[in-house]
This record gives sequence, C-alpha cells and structure tokens, in this order.
Amino acid sequence: MLSNSVIQTIKETAPVLAEQGLKITDLFYQKLFLNHPELQNIFNMANQAQGEQSRALAESVFMYASKIDELQELTPMVKRIANKHASLSIQPEHYPIVGKYLLEAIEEHLELPKSHPILDAWRIAYNALADIFIATEEDIYLENEQKIQGWRGFKPFKIDQITTESKGIKSFYLKAEDGRHASFEAGQYVGVRVKPEKSDYEEIRQYSLSNAPGEDFYRITVKQEGHGSEFPGTVSNHLHKAKVSDTVWLQPPTGDFTIQSPDSSHITFIAGGVGLTPLLSMLLQQLKTMDANKITFIQCCRDSEHHLMKKAITNLQQRYGFHYYVVYEVESGADHQGYLTKEVLQKWLPDNTQPDVYFCGSKPFMSAVNKMCSEIGISEQQRHYEIFGPTTTLS
Repeated sequence: MLSNSVIQTIKETAPVLAEQGLKITDLFYQKLFLNHPELQNIFNMANQAQGEQSRALAESVFMYASKIDELQELTPMVKRIANKHASLSIQPEHYPIVGKYLLEAIEEHLELPKSHPILDAWRIAYNALADIFIATEEDIYLENEQKIQGWRGFKPFKIDQITTESKGIKSFYLKAEDGRHASFEAGQYVGVRVKPEKSDYEEIRQYSLSNAPGEDFYRITVKQEGHGSEFPGTVSNHLHKAKVSDTVWLQPPTGDFTIQSPDSSHITFIAGGVGLTPLLSMLLQQLKTMDANKITFIQCCRDSEHHLMKKAITNLQQRYGFHYYVVYEVESGADHQGYLTKEVLQKWLPDNTQPDVYFCGSKPFMSAVNKMCSEIGISEQQRHYEIFGPTTTLS
C-alpha cells in the first residue's frame, strides 16, 4: 500500500506530466530501444514512428498520477492494457527494464538529482503499478491456459483459406497446427506474430476475430494499410502477400470488448470500415440467442467498392431479419449518403428503449459516434467501444 507522502508527491507531479508527459515518454522510448533493441520484437514500431505509443503512455502515466488515491477508477484501463500486454506475451522481467528507463527519462527531462523525492516516490509508485499489471496478466495467461484446448504463449497456425472481402481487405482462416482452438468471446482479438521479409525484427499486431465463437478455426479480417504509400503497414502488407499453408504465430484470444448485457432489451452495432470485424463476431453470436428484432446493425462505408462483407451480412439479414442500415460516404445506393449524423442515428434507433450501443472504427469515427450517442441520451454505461491501436480515450 502506498504511503500518504508518496501519494501526495505523485499527485503534485500530475500537472507537470500533463504538460511534459509526451516529451518524457518520447525520451523514455529512445532510451529503451537504444539499450534493449530486442524489445523491438514486441513493440509496434509503426506506432512508435507515428508517436501514437508515446501519446498513449503519457496519457496513462498522467491518469495514474491523477487517480493514485482512487485506483479502483483505473480498473477498466488496467484490464484493457493488461489484455493488450497478454497479446504481446509481456513477462514480469520486462517491468524492471521499463521502470529503469522511465525513471531515467523523468530524471533527465525534469533535471532532477538522483536522490530527489519525486524520483523516490515514482520508483515506489511504478513498482506498485507493475505488481498490479503482473498479477492481472498472470490471471489472463492462466485463464487462457486452463481453457479447454487452451494454451500459453505463441503457437503456430496455418493459413487454411484466404478470401477477398472488399477493396483492400482480406480474411484469413487460421487453423492451429496442433488442432486445438480455445474458445473465445465475440469481440476479442488475437496477437499475430510474423517475420516480414524486410524487417529486422518480428512484428506483432492485434486483429479482432471476425467469425463466430465455437468454430474449428479463427478468422481475422485485415485491411491492407498504406499500400503504395510512403509508410505501408508492415504486417498488413505482409499478410496480404501471404499464401494458403503459410504459418503465423498466435496468442490465445483476449480482450474486454465483449457483450456486457446479453439480455439487453436492444443492442445496436455501429461499424466504421474495418471496425466491422469485432462487431460482426458479436452479431453472429447474438443471433444464436437473441430475438433478431432487438438487434440493429449500422454499417458505414466509403462506397460500394469498400462495402465490407456486403453479401455475407445481407444474407444474414435476410435469414434472421435484424434491422440493417448502410451509409455510403461518397455514393448513393445506400440507406443514407454522407456521414452518419445524430438525426439519422436517432431515426434508426428503436423507439421507447435505451439500447446498448457497441461501436468500432477509426478514432475520429468513434469520437463522432460517442458524441452523437451522448447527445441522444444514451448513458456512458450503455456505450461500448474498441480502439484499434494504443489504448487511449475518446475526445
């Protein structure tokens, strides 16, 4: 348990971290990779190059400093980050390394002597937080290992089938070489490890499972990021060049973006682009147990060419009869043309009920949807979302 003096010192540094946190975390990552280049096998270096990981870490450190006397309020964030860590196979021995260079970065950027009380307090506070993450992640590893057909760590999967779903997006059907596929909850993701030809390091990315739970394969649906641009997506482009029978390595399914109230009076899914993937898995799961008339599925696409899994979802709608609406940004032929608006969303939501809303897509898309839902009167507890990439909050 942290002492009152440590808590007070940490809280007093919160304003400094709000202002200087990004510079501190940038310096931290420079030091970390200079001294431990092997950790580039774990970290997403594309997010490093774009500054996304530094921003996410700065935000998390500030949140910890601000809420250090109310740690229960950080439980959702801790669980979300711990699941992401589990998909990367983060181990207890990684935490002292991170702590060393984070403290060095604070010391150097704030020009503090090594014996300064701020550094002493942050050393104690960091170790306490590390213990929380280590215990939480071990619980995740044990749960995955003890599931029927479960496992711990990365294991090899063969690509069994590849299908093109829309322009620039393919699905990969993956089967374990040992034939064992642990169960998962709709909305969860897997850590996928590959070794791209032109990369010096292995690369790990998280991809949502887009198939229904209970099948004898996993399916990931991958957008080819930045193809032909100056910064093409390392792993997505590698996968789009892959062939049937190629091997990828997977962590067990994990993640906390799952159906929270299966007996909800109504569920609305709102998908933007490839953000469809976890929501499709949820839809497939709910159609097995829920009255389809209590489900609304809204899909936002650029145009018909980018209408992801159009045939599959249309067939599902015709079979089950759930409410299905499509938005095309730059083309007619859908239920709405342009961007999804509050007025359109309100028209499509069920009358006289407060639905649980699950949404996923780009961060700007989700920020807009979150704002619309709030203005319509859907409570924060009924709004659920997943951010692809480093864990941050929606503005």
